[in-house]
Amino acid sequence: MACLPLDAQTAKDVTYTLLDGSQLLDDCLICGRPTLIYSLRGTFTLTPLDNNMLFARYRLTNIAFKAGPTADMTYDISGTGVYRIGGEVALVQGMTLDLKLNDRFLVFTNNQSSLDRQFPLIDISVAQTQVNLAQFFSIHLVAAPVREIWFSTASGFTSAFHDLRGSPGDLLSATGRIVTSSSNLVAQLGLAPGVDPRGIDALDLGPGAEIFFSFDQNQNSATLGLIHHGDLVSNQGRIVQSNQMLTSAFGIMPSAPEVGLDAVTVKDDGEVLFSIRTDVFSERLGQTLQKGDVLSDRGRIVRRNAELLSRFHPNGQKDYGLDALYVWPHGEIWFSTEEDFQDLELGPILAGDLLSDQGVIVFHNLELLSAFAPLEDLADFGLDGLFVITDLAPPAPPPIWTQIQRWLPDRTMALRWTGSGRVFRVDKAADIAGPYLPCSPLLPGLMFDDLGAGTNADQSFYRLRQW
Repeated sequence: MACLPLDAQTAKDVTYTLLDGSQLLDDCLICGRPTLIYSLRGTFTLTPLDNNMLFARYRLTNIAFKAGPTADMTYDISGTGVYRIGGEVALVQGMTLDLKLNDRFLVFTNNQSSLDRQFPLIDISVAQTQVNLAQFFSIHLVAAPVREIWFSTASGFTSAFHDLRGSPGDLLSATGRIVTSSSNLVAQLGLAPGVDPRGIDALDLGPGAEIFFSFDQNQNSATLGLIHHGDLVSNQGRIVQSNQMLTSAFGIMPSAPEVGLDAVTVKDDGEVLFSIRTDVFSERLGQTLQKGDVLSDRGRIVRRNAELLSRFHPNGQKDYGLDALYVWPHGEIWFSTEEDFQDLELGPILAGDLLSDQGVIVFHNLELLSAFAPLEDLADFGLDGLFVITDLAPPAPPPIWTQIQRWLPDRTMALRWTGSGRVFRVDKAADIAGPYLPCSPLLPGLMFDDLGAGTNADQSFYRLRQW
């Protein structure tokens, strides 16, 4: 069986992030003590090496893992490796890692070659090859091609750092920053002064860094009129699609003004995938559309809720709803549910946990928020919106600079551009040949001010990256 795991657009360095379930295991093979299991977190870079139509090989570099029970007892892990996937009859995988664990140099490889998850998700266990009966390490890696995860929560929180306060509807980064506030999201929609912008739901990013979202209740706009809950609106001050337009291809009977909008993702070809808040009957399909189904504005049921959860093991068959949604280019779906459920193998899964239809808990809700260190004693802050920044994003035409201007006397460099990417980053170098280093964080916008960029005698070169 021929194997082409990644298409041509991904023949480049791809940043991977370790997910929930990644572990470092410390065993003593002669003393019988319990296995010490530490959560493993970090990133690495995956780069294609070669592909002979049966197997594809990739190089792992920039490995930066961390594990340990406390800050004073930590394993810092670095190194390189090779990953192989393919097969003539059935897909198999193999991995060899040359790692440094603090002051130890160890080689790891896998014993089991079976492939349980769909690539580019990587799920593999490797064990050290050197014989050490007193301390024997093994590693379980669960990783996805993630550069950064952006999301919104249903509940606000107070961060332990810098007196930062997160509000429902703020677009947050799992790195611990507010990407943009909910008040900024609604600033161009003509809402009355003093209107609380909380209640933002169903969030996604579109070309040109346009942010799409909905409200969970009706809003009156001085420029757009009545915005129904469930209408898909934009931070650029427009109604992208009304709720009735989103559902019109289903022929809902009896006709309803709106059925709400709980999750949304807009594909590159303009197709809108979404979930609704109320079960309704589709006359055209002759089926009931349920609140946990993934629907298309072109009138098809993309995935039933039970299909999303088919690789999980909920204790009870029902529709658990759908609150956040991201569809990968290769078809994998990441999502959150509206209701908690008990998984017979994984234990309790909360409504704010980020899940994959591959049967993986991507991140528990509190770990997704861990960089903020919320002070509130909550087990779950909810997950209302989701966007994943990945190097697997389809290529877009290069962005174009529209303004590079120095402002004196504060020496700020004003940078403006246009582009069809969803997310941008400004890189900077002192020489045109580089090296270029990030000057800005990842941005959902078309502008950045480089504060204190230097005097007129200084020389700086800028370039844009987009996802």
